[in-house]
Amino acid sequence: MKKLPLFLAAGLFVGTAGYSSPLLSIGEHADLYATVDGSVAYTDNLTLDESNELDDFRFIVTPGLSLELGRGLTNLSGRLAVKYGFVRYADNTVFDTELWNITGVLDFSGPRYTADVSGGYVERQQNQSDVNADQILILQKTGFAGGNLKYSISEKISAGVGGRFDNISYDGGSNVDRNIYSVPVNVYYELTPKLDGTAGFRYRQTDVQDTIDYDDYFFNVGLDGALTEKLSTNARIGYQIRELSDGGSDEGTISLISTTLFDVSERGLLRVVLNRDFVTGGEGSSIEQTGILASYQHQVTPLLDWQCYWSL
Repeated sequence: MKKLPLFLAAGLFVGTAGYSSPLLSIGEHADLYATVDGSVAYTDNLTLDESNELDDFRFIVTPGLSLELGRGLTNLSGRLAVKYGFVRYADNTVFDTELWNITGVLDFSGPRYTADVSGGYVERQQNQSDVNADQILILQKTGFAGGNLKYSISEKISAGVGGRFDNISYDGGSNVDRNIYSVPVNVYYELTPKLDGTAGFRYRQTDVQDTIDYDDYFFNVGLDGALTEKLSTNARIGYQIRELSDGGSDEGTISLISTTLFDVSERGLLRVVLNRDFVTGGEGSSIEQTGILASYQHQVTPLLDWQCYWSL
């Protein structure tokens, strides 16, 4: 059994959009902000190599610009963020790199509907199990686009549909590129004014270059909204089936996708993300993956907040 890496991190986020004064105001409904994020992280197994583990500290400084649209005054709002991260390691300086992160989203709201479209390009430096012997980290590049629409059918019932496309490619290692298409469909029933019960289905297709492709069918129920004044969640649990294009036996698993937020204080927010899902490994293999991410964010001043997080 593979040993999972311990990953601990803390960070400072300075001048984040929404807190700081705008660098530039554009017309009546747009503001441009300068942002700077910084983080320090420790991991005890940097490259996921069980025979030769590397522990190290990683430092990231990420300056950027954020364009905010709407100012809360119109039915249309949006955000375009462009960031460039400088990644440095205390001991394993061969892994030092720079990463682009460009994301955008537009939100629309009407009398009976809400809708959004999003897209972007994100670079990540990550460990990969199938190149452990080479003691390297690889660069993952993801371009994505998607949208969601939710429509109120009656006073208590709503329906939603979405779609997303991801193109994932790699620099380094023996990873293979892939395209991922996903379409979720959900029905919402109002349990309280702030909490909906949901029943849904997600279809996902993963086309992997020069190897097996996968079709995933996720049938689920869940909760979406506020459980209490301080506790809210977006959770889906159900059964998922994975079909293999080479005619191999279908796979099935209980899947869970959830994000839960707890307002510890007026300035403190605890976030817990649980995920059990099918994923596709670097060389195209099918993997059942279970993960947890817990983070705590505290606002020190309107221009400064810090965050610590733990993942497994």
